[in-house]
Amino acid sequence: MTQPDFWHRFQTDVIQPGNCTHCGVCVGLHPDLLRFQQTAAGPLPRLVHSLNEEEDRSLATAWAVCSGRGVPYPQLAEYLHGSKPDSWLLGAYRQVWIGHAAEPSIRRRGASGGVISRVLIHLLETGQIEGAVVLRQGLQTPEAATPVIATSREDILAAAQSVYAVTPMLTLLPDMEKFPGRLAFVGLPEQVAALRLLQAAGHPAAEKVVFVAGPYTGTNMYAGAVRAFLRMQGVSDRIPITRLQWRAGEWPGYLQVDLADGRVFKAQKFYYNYLIPFYISRNCQITPDFTNEATDLSVGDAWSPTFEQQGGGYSVVVARSDRAVTVLKQMHQAGELVLDDVPIEQALAMHGHMLDFKKRGSFIRLAAQQKQGKPVPEFGYRPGANTPQSLVGGNGN
Repeated sequence: MTQPDFWHRFQTDVIQPGNCTHCGVCVGLHPDLLRFQQTAAGPLPRLVHSLNEEEDRSLATAWAVCSGRGVPYPQLAEYLHGSKPDSWLLGAYRQVWIGHAAEPSIRRRGASGGVISRVLIHLLETGQIEGAVVLRQGLQTPEAATPVIATSREDILAAAQSVYAVTPMLTLLPDMEKFPGRLAFVGLPEQVAALRLLQAAGHPAAEKVVFVAGPYTGTNMYAGAVRAFLRMQGVSDRIPITRLQWRAGEWPGYLQVDLADGRVFKAQKFYYNYLIPFYISRNCQITPDFTNEATDLSVGDAWSPTFEQQGGGYSVVVARSDRAVTVLKQMHQAGELVLDDVPIEQALAMHGHMLDFKKRGSFIRLAAQQKQGKPVPEFGYRPGANTPQSLVGGNGN
C-alpha cells in the first residue's frame, strides 16, 4: 500500500506501544471499518476487514484527532480561550468554587455533589440543549457502562455517579451526528480533548456540542477489577452480577455489587482503591490532564477533612468558559446550586497527590517508555522546576 498508511501508523505509534486512550473517536468516525475488541490492555480498535487505499486515506481525520498521539494543550487552550492557561496545574479557568446541588436527592445520587447532573438538567429544562451525551452503568449488562444521549431529567439522573471502568465514549459520534438538536457532552479528559479537536476540524457531530463538562480523572481501571474484588470474597465468576454501583451511598461512597444469589458486597471507596495497582489503565498513567482542562465545566471531589466530616457531598467546581460562569451563577441565584468561592491554592491542595501523579508522573513514565525506543504522545509542554509553583512549565521548551 502506498503512503500515507494511516492504519499502520495507528498500530505502530498508538496501539502497540500502549498509547491508546480508548476514547473511541477512531471507531466513532469509522464504524464500518473499525470496532473495539476487549483485550488485557483494554478495548482496542481492530479492523473489520482489510483496507484498500481509499479506506486507509479516510482515516486521516481520525489520525489527526487521536488523543493517543498526544494533545497540543497550549494550542488547544488558545483555540478555546484565546490564550494559554494562567495555571498549568488547573488549566484555563474563569472561577472556582466549592459547591453541590441544592436538591438533596440529586446531591446524593452524584459521585460527590451532583453538580454535573444538576447543570445538565438545567440546560435541558431551560432549552439550551436538547440532549446530553453521558455514560450509563448497567444499561445493556450490569457490569458494563454504555454511552447514551439523555433527553430527559430521568435519563440524566440514571447516568449519575462515576464509572471506574474504561469505556470508549466517542463511539457514539454517528448517533450524535443524527441527533436533531444541540448537545452537552460529559467525558474524560482524553475524550474531551478528541472532541475539541473534532470541533476545530468542523466535524458535524462535534459541532452539535454546545457545552462540555467532565470529572477530574485520576485513575481508571480495566475490566476484571470488580471480579477480582469478588474473588477476594470467595465469589465464583459463574455467579452473575445483577447491579454494580461505583459510588453508592453517602459521599464519598462505596463500591456495591449485587449478585444473582441475593448477596451484596460493599467496600468503601478508599478501601477498594487497592485494586488500582493491578488494574489501572495505561492511558491514565500517561495523560497529564487531571482536571479535565478542555471542558467548559469540570468537577472533582472536595477532599478536605472539613467537608469529609460534614458528609453529604462537596465538589470543586471549575468554570473554564464565560458560558459556564453565566450558567453556574444563574443556577446559584435560582437556588439550584450551592456555590462558595475558594482560592485556587486551596482547590489545588485538595488534589496535590493526583496532580503530582499526572503532571509530573506522566512525563516520568513516558520518558522511561521513550528510552525503550517506543513512540510517546506529545502534549506541547513538559515539567519545569520541581517546586509547587512551577511544577509544569508551559513554554513548550
